[in-house]
Amino acid sequence: MAERAGDPVGFVDWDGDFVNALHVRAAAARTGVGRLLMDKAEADIAAAGFGAARLETDTFNTGARAFYAARGYVEADRYPDTEWNSGLTTILLMKPLG
Repeated sequence: MAERAGDPVGFVDWDGDFVNALHVRAAAARTGVGRLLMDKAEADIAAAGFGAARLETDTFNTGARAFYAARGYVEADRYPDTEWNSGLTTILLMKPLG
């Protein structure tokens, strides 16, 4: 979790090599919080012995896609969102670590 002046401004959650969630409060967007949180997650994933980090986003989420692309994530797969049955398409992104 990231804090500023004692207030939470974002968090990242991962398990193994998979980043489950990255959230940054709107007021803290574009201030480097997301970058720092992902730096921590990727470092811990690499330290755990994984050669790559994986995560998912949706095709409509162009902001997230641009953020991850700038960090070196590339599209590995696309598939229908069956978890939420939303009719949307999910993109699997991967980034080599180390």
